Amino acid sequence: MPPHRGEKTYTSSMERGKTLTQPGGPVVVSEKTLRAMLAIRREKLLPELYGRVAVARSNFQAVADVLPAAPPWLDVLEDHPNHPLPERIASASASEAATLRLALALPASLVLFDGPLKDRVKLSYIKAEGTLSILVMAYRKGLLTAVRPMVKALQSLGHADVLPPPEMLESLWKALDQME
Repeated sequence: MPPHRGEKTYTSSMERGKTLTQPGGPVVVSEKTLRAMLAIRREKLLPELYGRVAVARSNFQAVADVLPAAPPWLDVLEDHPNHPLPERIASASASEAATLRLALALPASLVLFDGPLKDRVKLSYIKAEGTLSILVMAYRKGLLTAVRPMVKALQSLGHADVLPPPEMLESLWKALDQME
């Protein structure tokens, strides 16, 4: 189906291999990633690593049960429900779509995003990192003393869905052990 008149398409950008995220833009966090960081009480890593972070209003409202007010480092921005998504990620859930549409509309420099759609997001030329990457970066910068307890906490608190399969975690542990 052809795009509506005046509607942006991303095919030409993808054909050229141009990223849809832009250096210098804001960092946008998804509901799932924000909720995982809140569950392990490590949300303050976000401003320590990225400065100010943005979230779509609908996603912020969805985490109101655990974050009733926005901290000073979190910008709650209006959703962009009509902003088009690349075809590869058009099947995104409402929450994922709100994050991705906001990131594309700004454009963001990075999207903090977890879930099965993350690989397709990256294949759509959107720079994305997940919860585990955030924790590893914080560890490497000396903001966390260990990653393994955070992973165990995520698992025990019902947020294992932000983690890679066990064999990938095992590779991570080996790599982190070699860093010490």
